[in-house]
Amino acid sequence: MNFSSILGHKRQIEVIRRDMSTGQLPPAYLFRGEEGIGKKLAALALAKALNCPSPAPDGDACGVCQSCRNIDSGCHPNVMTVALEMNPDTGKMRQEIVVSQVRAAQEFISLKSVGHGRKMLIVDDAHIMNKEAMNAFLKTLEEPPDSSHVVLISSKPDSLLPTVLSRCRAIGFSSLGEEAVAGLLMERKGLSHDTALIAARLTGGRPGDALAVEPSELMERRGDALKLIARLPGLALPQVLKEAEKASAEGGVLEDVVNFGSAWFRDIMILSAGADYSLAINRDLTDELRIWVGRIGGWRSEEAITLLEQTGAALTRTFNRRLTAEDLFLGLKTEILV
Repeated sequence: MNFSSILGHKRQIEVIRRDMSTGQLPPAYLFRGEEGIGKKLAALALAKALNCPSPAPDGDACGVCQSCRNIDSGCHPNVMTVALEMNPDTGKMRQEIVVSQVRAAQEFISLKSVGHGRKMLIVDDAHIMNKEAMNAFLKTLEEPPDSSHVVLISSKPDSLLPTVLSRCRAIGFSSLGEEAVAGLLMERKGLSHDTALIAARLTGGRPGDALAVEPSELMERRGDALKLIARLPGLALPQVLKEAEKASAEGGVLEDVVNFGSAWFRDIMILSAGADYSLAINRDLTDELRIWVGRIGGWRSEEAITLLEQTGAALTRTFNRRLTAEDLFLGLKTEILV
């Protein structure tokens, strides 16, 4: 994957190309934006361009040489990615990037680059560095080694320390249009236009997410999440708590309620305000949407969105998933779906 093969993000890529062509490439970038929209692809394309021995006239990597292939396979001596890793003491995946990983990254980037290329350190989901790791990382940002560059990738840049943010050049990446993602799905997966559009809408224009799951699975997960929400008003308190316990324990179920529920109530809110059904994310479920619009209206759907957004934020910073699920389900039952 090089710059020319990345879908969308033309303005962002042009900024990076200009930095390269003028020799003003900063020591550190922050690529910010939603998950699954191509930020890491752009970082890897930059790493390729800085290490490719046979670049194109516009400075882009050739994509076929040994250096480019090594970066694709994750084994280039000049490129390192820091991300969540297994805790060797517990055998379980860590929940944050820790200071020992930062120390290893600092050692890597302090060494001389191999060949004619430059060192590139990519920190994926940089916002999950703990505070100790962020503070340690400041040294690298304050005194970057020559011929080395850092790219922080984050969907939650507000969680980074201000001192980290101030030392990076930020480039914002946005979700792609549904037609662009649908076209990619038609090309890569051979989907029909209608099916590809549904998948593109349900993944919010995020090509990474759209490519990672089959549309049938997406629609099944959406159906399960909406059925769970719809059941809450008819459940007694002990049953609501039981459903919350179950959702918090099963991988991804609570996140599906948050994500698909947010899109569902968003549709209800805009339709209640008079928007056309063609603007709904879930417009393949028009009949169901009409029922819900008449049932809860705009202001309660707006409150539901706020509640779901708060739950989504809580899931990124708490380990008590059960309590988070209970708060959400009880709030939906007693305040929204009454």
